Amino acid sequence: MIVLDLFSGAGGLSEGFFREGATFVGHVEADIHACNTLRTRTAYWNLKKNNRLNIYYDYLLKKITRDELWKKANILNSNDVINATISDKTFNDIVKKIKKNIKEKNIKQVDVIIGDPPCQAYSVVGRARVNNPTLKGEA
Repeated sequence: MIVLDLFSGAGGLSEGFFREGATFVGHVEADIHACNTLRTRTAYWNLKKNNRLNIYYDYLLKKITRDELWKKANILNSNDVINATISDKTFNDIVKKIKKNIKEKNIKQVDVIIGDPPCQAYSVVGRARVNNPTLKGEA
């Protein structure tokens, strides 16, 4: 299954697709920290697929850095995680990156597009806004 993940967050929805062996042509997320988590999870799944989880365990034990993990998992220069806010100004650039990923992976079509709603506990929209007086009225 070929997947495009929009508004990815840290990859909670992606995780289930990873577990089912999906191939991603992109994870689009605005938050850099969430993108780093997505890259790390992508590294995990790449290593697991190749029976090299010992490298991931070395990362967890702080024997290697995150960049070393990404390099050893062959994702250091990957364009699968796209750190961008989706807007009129960024849309064409995001589409170009996704099309490049599709071409590089020799993929004919995307099977499913997924997208996460904001995480209620951390988002500044929705319930978090209602319960935080400093955010009321901000748009």
